[in-house]
Amino acid sequence: MEPGRDLGQVATLIEEAFADQLDFWGQEALHELKAMSRLGPLLWLLDRLSPEFHETFSGFVWVEEGRVVGNVTVNRSIWRSRRWFISNVAVKRAYQGRGIARELMQAAIGMARDKGGESVTLQVRADNMPALKLYRDLGFEELMGATELQLKRVGPVAFVPAEGFTLRQRDYSEWRKEYELARAATPASEQRVRPLREEDFRKVFGGRVVDWLGDIFAGQRTYRLAVDEGDRFIATLTVRASWLWGRHGLEIMVHPDYRGQVEEMLVTHALALLGNYPGQGVAVKMSTSYQEAIEILKRYGFVEEKTLVQMCLDL
Repeated sequence: MEPGRDLGQVATLIEEAFADQLDFWGQEALHELKAMSRLGPLLWLLDRLSPEFHETFSGFVWVEEGRVVGNVTVNRSIWRSRRWFISNVAVKRAYQGRGIARELMQAAIGMARDKGGESVTLQVRADNMPALKLYRDLGFEELMGATELQLKRVGPVAFVPAEGFTLRQRDYSEWRKEYELARAATPASEQRVRPLREEDFRKVFGGRVVDWLGDIFAGQRTYRLAVDEGDRFIATLTVRASWLWGRHGLEIMVHPDYRGQVEEMLVTHALALLGNYPGQGVAVKMSTSYQEAIEILKRYGFVEEKTLVQMCLDL
């Protein structure tokens, strides 16, 4: 794939293939991809001058009669990592059933292997049976699932406390408690794909400024809360409240030993907060292994949009 030549057609193909599946963040990413495709010769220059840029748009296209009819993107999960991630596997409808997706996948796997990769992961919708069969045939194993839920509108919600637990604001200086909670709450299979790193939780002053500026430009306010027991966190709640556009966002993390005890407190507090903002909906993503939280969210009106399965191939 040559960004300067192919990016515009790839963006169109991705839109055609996933138009009914893209969430808010996916739509924003597609919008940025389209905008970038208009940079023309600058893309060619960036692709040759910046290794990071080159890897961001690395992958393969399938071309027939001068048109891009298939695509696969393959990147490192993080810069210089030996773990690779495959995405944007798409073939135009008129060309499906001819083995193009298999050829693209084999090329992507070969690329990761040739560059010293130790594993390749991907995400696929749980209801996309043809894709699941293809990936299983290629040797991918299912590791975990993530369910995306949406609440169309926040109505009046009464806060429901949890006896013996208090929800309070959490500070950036408490990053180690959050890191330790994440290690306990994140399934081993997920950590295998995306290892938890201290630097992702430890925010120095510059990182906090970036978060603050990000909130301003995104037109949102972020609430960071936690539930303590002794000198550790047993739960955290992050609420991203949009006051300009877009949907609100929730992130919930609870220690496995306390699941089923604090979820209703976390959800009702979040919805009570969001009731003070304009009427956008709310989006949240939960591991399929965390059914306690999923059931509470559904009780308060959240509807499942889709479930994604994470799959991995050891190279």
